[in-house]
Amino acid sequence: MLLKGLKFREFIWAIYDFADTIFSMNIISMYFPLLIISDLGAPEIYVGVANSISQITVVFLAPLFGTISDRTGRRMGFFGMFVLGVIIGTTIIGFCGYLKLLWIIIIAFIFANVCYQLSLTFYNSLLPRAANKERWGIVSGIGTAFGYIGSIVGMALIMPFNTGKLFGLNTPIPAGGREATFLPTAILFFLFALPTLIYFSKDEKRTRYPADKTTKTPLRKVWETLKDTKKYPGIRRFLLSRFLFHEAVETTIIFMAIFAEKAMGLSDSAKILFFVICTTFAVIGSFIWGKITDIIGPHKSLIIDLVGWIIGLSALSLFPTTTVFWGCGVLIGIMLGGVWTIGRPYLLKLTPIDSVGRFFGLYSLTGKAAATVGPLIWGATTLILANSPGKIRFQVAIGIMSLLVIIGLVILIPNSKVMQNQEQKTVT
Repeated sequence: MLLKGLKFREFIWAIYDFADTIFSMNIISMYFPLLIISDLGAPEIYVGVANSISQITVVFLAPLFGTISDRTGRRMGFFGMFVLGVIIGTTIIGFCGYLKLLWIIIIAFIFANVCYQLSLTFYNSLLPRAANKERWGIVSGIGTAFGYIGSIVGMALIMPFNTGKLFGLNTPIPAGGREATFLPTAILFFLFALPTLIYFSKDEKRTRYPADKTTKTPLRKVWETLKDTKKYPGIRRFLLSRFLFHEAVETTIIFMAIFAEKAMGLSDSAKILFFVICTTFAVIGSFIWGKITDIIGPHKSLIIDLVGWIIGLSALSLFPTTTVFWGCGVLIGIMLGGVWTIGRPYLLKLTPIDSVGRFFGLYSLTGKAAATVGPLIWGATTLILANSPGKIRFQVAIGIMSLLVIIGLVILIPNSKVMQNQEQKTVT
């Protein structure tokens, strides 16, 4: 029913979420960490450092590219460039995986992840072009849901290239190991990214959108954007909160496959089943959170979502049994759909429409800055506690993630008055 009334341009926008989570799930969450840690024998800190380097690169580049795009009113050239970069980097990882070239694999991952994260900056800023303001929440939720459907489809289609089987059933595709999963992932990502790229490139050529015509340099504009957040109440508090809870979200995504293998003892097939179940509930959650966001507003929705994250991460930290692991996977899946769905309309409610590019640049900056710290915290924690018995090192790492969400929630709560004022302005 939530798809009823979905416009063609909204669908075309949302389909990129289908494409990008094929990369996110298969590469960031699954096969890159497993290739580095389980196949090549490197410690977890290597994965943490690779993610942190890529994210800190995005911290510097996202606001710059966002500012440049605002000055021209054109964003699709950058979007297409970064989509191509994801494809190239992912393909290189696969070829170098066969040759066991650890450092080239890490460099290629950093390049692919930087391009992936930067593509999201421009994708998010296209939402006002795709949907009217009153539909930002539901369309964002549909995009997030498409994304999780994409991750399920992506995992299912790529699984045979790894094991030669699909959920235990033999397939005509020979088992090629984890190295064989990267090229097919790059191809799937390209195929599903193409509709968004083509449609909005044509749309940008035939339609003039608001452009910032100042002659100030991009670096100065970025600095002014940081100062301009004072003019728009609630943005700084939201971005600081997002910095903290995003650390937990990103880090959980990156290391969940490793946790499932090292702490829970799951095989690749069981891990994929776990992710499919989590993702299925993330799809359901995305639709639900999109509707909830449009009904009660993004602030209240995000508060509820973060409480769910705290419950799930705390339970997994304190009671890391198989039953709790699968149960928390369902809960975290639902809440994961909420984080991505609510964040975009939350920022749009606080942001002037002619500056969405530069403010989404800052939005990306806080997320990526967080993602430089979280993986390092996890990697350092598990390294320091490497000789601890049982699952303690993982329990402590997840407990720290829960604490970060709690702090982020406390910071965000006072934003309620600001968001109420924004809702009143929208009505009047």
